Amino acid sequence: MKTKLNRGRENKLFISMMIAAVLTFGVFFTSKTWMYDDSAIAQTAFNESIGGLNQTTLILRDWEYNPKNELMEVTLERNHSGSDAVEPTLSFYAKEQNDSQKYHAELVYQSDKNMVVQIEDVPESFHVIGLFVTEHRDQNILKQAYKKKLQNKGDEAAIANQDIKESDLPEPEEVIVVGDYRKIAINKSLVTKTDKGYKKENIIADMEHTKQEITTIIEEDIPFHEDLVTTLKKEKASLKQNMRYETKEEQADTKRELEQKDKAINDAKNEIEKLKNKVKELKEKYQNREDKLNALSKNKSEDKQQKNKKTDANHTEKGKQAASKNRQDDNKKTSDDEGKKKGNKAKKDGK
Repeated sequence: MKTKLNRGRENKLFISMMIAAVLTFGVFFTSKTWMYDDSAIAQTAFNESIGGLNQTTLILRDWEYNPKNELMEVTLERNHSGSDAVEPTLSFYAKEQNDSQKYHAELVYQSDKNMVVQIEDVPESFHVIGLFVTEHRDQNILKQAYKKKLQNKGDEAAIANQDIKESDLPEPEEVIVVGDYRKIAINKSLVTKTDKGYKKENIIADMEHTKQEITTIIEEDIPFHEDLVTTLKKEKASLKQNMRYETKEEQADTKRELEQKDKAINDAKNEIEKLKNKVKELKEKYQNREDKLNALSKNKSEDKQQKNKKTDANHTEKGKQAASKNRQDDNKKTSDDEGKKKGNKAKKDGK
């Protein structure tokens, strides 16, 4: 009896421990989805210039993550903002905050300005991850800059020697682009694309950005300056109306104020014209990108048609070969049948 009771207690204890373990496991691996995180968001701002490099200005455009294949994709815009004649090269690696382990980061696509960097094997449990971007300037440019520095110091002996070591040159600049799990978009269909796929994606993103710029100017910027002109004109009318009741000294002050308002009105009108011209340029840019996208899609369609034609030609050729083989088999069978008939006739004639 005691043994049964002991066994029952042991079973209950074992089951309780298992349930506790499962719950702990579940809490640990799903806490990001249901627990409130009040820590400060450590995300690098999207669509804003990122400083820190000597010759390059970066802009973070997009950051996506696929938890299924533990793949991250970071889209950056790159602008050569320095004076070096040769654009520097960039290298990448990634690390999670407060962790020494490095993740492999690879540049999978690059156009004139845009870059797509993929970070591999990032576990779903990540919270904050940093993409380290290192700028490597041309060694010859750095050596020339170092010689010029020595000349300015008057160190002629060092210049004459010209034995410049790598340790004499400045270290490569590095900047960290930070991603916070609360700001990184989840994309369960994220995979490595073809070069054409990335090109198409970047064109679409550029078109969306251009469209947003046009909308902002038309719906916000131009109306703001138009309202400003209207307000200034009303203020001018009010000042003129009150001038008849002012002293000469007060009228002189009012005239100066009217001149200032006239200048402000002209400035606002000029700004409206600039904005309208900007919209025109952006619309041309949008059309240009649309044409580029259509051409890319057309080429893709033509490639597919060419592939289909090749496949059809192969099928046709195989069909011809099969038909020819069937004819040969039929001819052989006919010939064999005729031979058998002749042989049987010869046997009959012999009898």
